[in-house]
Amino acid sequence: MKFKITLADRPSHKAPVTCVGWSSTEEVYSSGDDCTILSWSVSTNQSAKVTKFPGEVYPTDLHFLPRIGGSLSKHGDLILITAVDGKFHILNKAGRIERSVEAHTGAILAGQWGNDGTSLLTAGEDGMIKIWSRSGMLRSTVVTSECSVYGASWSPDSQAIAYTQGKCIVVKQLAPNTKPLKWKAHDAIVLCLAWSSVNELIVSGGEDCKYRVWDSQGRLMFSSGFHGNHIQSVAWSPTGDLFAVATYNTLRLCDYLGWSRSLDKPNTGCIYKLAWSADGTQLAGACANGQVLFAHVVEREVQYENFVALIKEKKLVVVKNILDDTEEQLELPERIIQLAMKYSHLVITTPSQCYIYNTNNWNTPAIFDLKDGSVILLLLAEKHMFLIEKNSASIYNYQGRLVASPRWPNMRLDHVQASTVALSSDTLVVRDAGDPKLIHIIDLSNNRTSSEPTQFQHNTPIIQLSMDQWGDPASRNLAILDRTRDLFLINIRSPNKTINKLGRKIDSFKWNATENIMAAVQDAKLVVWYCPTACFNPKLLRMSSFHFDSTELSSNPQINDFVGNSVSVRRADGSLLNVPISPFPSLIQRAVMDNRWSDAINYCRTANNETTWTCLAVLATQASAFTMDIAEEAFANVNQYDKVYFLQHIKNLPSKIEQRAQMALLGGKNLEAESTLLHNGMVFQAIYMNINLYDWNRALDLAIKHKTHIDTVLYLREKYLDGLGKQENNNKFVTLRESVTIDKDKIEEKIKLEFQRRKLSS
Repeated sequence: MKFKITLADRPSHKAPVTCVGWSSTEEVYSSGDDCTILSWSVSTNQSAKVTKFPGEVYPTDLHFLPRIGGSLSKHGDLILITAVDGKFHILNKAGRIERSVEAHTGAILAGQWGNDGTSLLTAGEDGMIKIWSRSGMLRSTVVTSECSVYGASWSPDSQAIAYTQGKCIVVKQLAPNTKPLKWKAHDAIVLCLAWSSVNELIVSGGEDCKYRVWDSQGRLMFSSGFHGNHIQSVAWSPTGDLFAVATYNTLRLCDYLGWSRSLDKPNTGCIYKLAWSADGTQLAGACANGQVLFAHVVEREVQYENFVALIKEKKLVVVKNILDDTEEQLELPERIIQLAMKYSHLVITTPSQCYIYNTNNWNTPAIFDLKDGSVILLLLAEKHMFLIEKNSASIYNYQGRLVASPRWPNMRLDHVQASTVALSSDTLVVRDAGDPKLIHIIDLSNNRTSSEPTQFQHNTPIIQLSMDQWGDPASRNLAILDRTRDLFLINIRSPNKTINKLGRKIDSFKWNATENIMAAVQDAKLVVWYCPTACFNPKLLRMSSFHFDSTELSSNPQINDFVGNSVSVRRADGSLLNVPISPFPSLIQRAVMDNRWSDAINYCRTANNETTWTCLAVLATQASAFTMDIAEEAFANVNQYDKVYFLQHIKNLPSKIEQRAQMALLGGKNLEAESTLLHNGMVFQAIYMNINLYDWNRALDLAIKHKTHIDTVLYLREKYLDGLGKQENNNKFVTLRESVTIDKDKIEEKIKLEFQRRKLSS
């Protein structure tokens, strides 16, 4: 991946260009010390004069009002321009000044609209940062400092700001009575910073000639080497996967982890400002020699199995088959925006159309017209794909036919990011735009256009979602990574959604493309969970996993891809490390899915190790079929004798219903076991099962709901507490104890009759 840079034959500005901004993906506005605003056509690299400021207005920053939801606000295209005389100006697209405001003493060094478009900030040479309404009314002065503020940026949710203060960076929440977070960022004055609206990372550059990447809590993620000159400007791509860094005659494209993807040396002098287009494929730069620099991201690459697709030019994709070393050149009529390849299909989007290629036939793609223009998000699943455009979200199959137009509460397409949406062949999961703890689950399997989404509320803000792609839709699992870096697994198609923790201190994770196996970087180590559904039992989860701890991983490794029996890990320096894993767990999972249990046992006997036997044991306990003998053999081979004895107990139970319930219990499916008993009228057994699990509240709730054995639960609770020598402190039990009479002999007899009745019914 690199930039393809274009410059006009001669400068159109008669003085240094100080700021640039994108009006659309095809048009750029620029302004500089010649007090003129020019508009540029990106395709022709030709400029046209928009306006010349009356008097001496020397701009320092230019920013277009964000298009919320991809559409214009009622105010139209508004441009914020800050100037060296301490004023900022709000202009319309034609260049007419709508409002001018005297904001600071001395120059305004940074000005930016909020991400939600409702307010703007200005930061000045006088050390102040002020928040203004969209119409230019002062709301508050949030920062007063003795140091000039050279750079400031809004947080993704527009509830905080990050700004420079000498050698430090400060993150200040806009909520009252909150303490700002401050840390030393560079060894000299910090000149610029940018806060990504997607991944919440901050990149900064300073007079120490280095750029650095930070998380929102001030933890250093990456520090660059020494550059020959001060870092003048930085800018994040809208997708959050790239950022650009500029200095004197230098433009660098970087991965979000910090390592450099490309380095260019254009003859431009200092590049004062950088701005990305909304689709993240183009960059504009304001140059000291009067030029406006345009850079297009080329050589973007996607890989899947034996195919590699590479964007060679703006309109050309080259696909290479590494098995036979053949190449296919795919020329498109428009520039390429999105590129994705998985599940034997290559999908390419342009500003107006989508092209779907099958890897078996590169000559006749399926083509359909897009509704609103450029695609801002593209996700692929086995049977269909999910596209988000400016004003619409759509599900298409790989023949180009519209399958569904999903909707969910509080639907804000500008808030949907690749990390906060998950797609499988039967389910779509999206994080709520307003509440980061809430997710919406949309069933795509039937009645897709009108099905009401269900919801799940987590107790901590969610930062990443990912769903397994293989197997029965009823057992579809969603992985949730929250802000505390804890990873959880939830069966989203279950009526009673139970959540189990997979691990903590997770830096990145990814499901296998074709198997229900997950890889994660946990505390700088690679972990592969061959059977993630074993997370109900930490010991079984550890026994069915693979741990790779090597100095080869270096610091801050990230999962790049996980296909087949190899995990691709991206190291901190940008190099890829492929870690091979055992093929037996995936073979076992496929055999179990196809109900070939004898083959699964043979795979385990062939491998004959703890990992494969544990995987089989967990899968056997979670299967719907009666596989007690298989589970017993598997647990015996890993010396889990307590579970072997429990399985022998299950075999001796009088009814098939109880056997099924106890197997579900052994497989960690407590709610499923309870539901099985209740649906077959075994209320006492369901209550007694919860008592044995020490879930006293649930046992009492069932007894109250079914109006039976309330005294039994109270009696057994008292007996349990007496054995521990403790007093009752649960208000629910204390209140009921006052109104329910407990007859010990009568309850003991009732329990005895229940067990006798169970034997007779069998």
